[in-house]
Amino acid sequence: MASRWLKTNCLLASATAFWLTALSPVPAIAKGISYSLALVASVQLVGESRRLIVQDARRAALAAMNQELEQTEIALHSKSKRFMKFTALHRLTLRKLERHLYKEPSAEQTGETSTSTSVDKAFYLAIKGLLEVKGETYMIEQVLKMGGRRWEEGKRRLQQILQQGRQEEWD
Repeated sequence: MASRWLKTNCLLASATAFWLTALSPVPAIAKGISYSLALVASVQLVGESRRLIVQDARRAALAAMNQELEQTEIALHSKSKRFMKFTALHRLTLRKLERHLYKEPSAEQTGETSTSTSVDKAFYLAIKGLLEVKGETYMIEQVLKMGGRRWEEGKRRLQQILQQGRQEEWD
């Protein structure tokens, strides 16, 4: 089966040739036949052009849908990679927190009799571990819940916690 473009171009050439033949100096019967064939070729050309337009529109729509699917697939793939990195980072953070929290068991703690002090120390070590992994912005916004207008207050609170830990030598 010939392609629609080839068919359309052949019909166009035939209609033009028949029309020009009818305009040339030929007998009246030849002019009538040429006009008739030109008209038939033109009608078939219109029908074939419509099918060609539909075919091209479908092809363009399929190409656009395929491109959209590829972009969606790429986006999902990168999102899953980010999720995997986040999960790995989350595990690493938890390990660091556990290491900081359980570095010195409570039985080995000497000189600390207050529960409040041990809680403060655990909090300091957790803050310090998260600060190394996540950064200051994460600590202020997500842990201390002092983002936005309370940013400066959160920053001061974080500095107070870190300063207290250094003064108590909890490192």
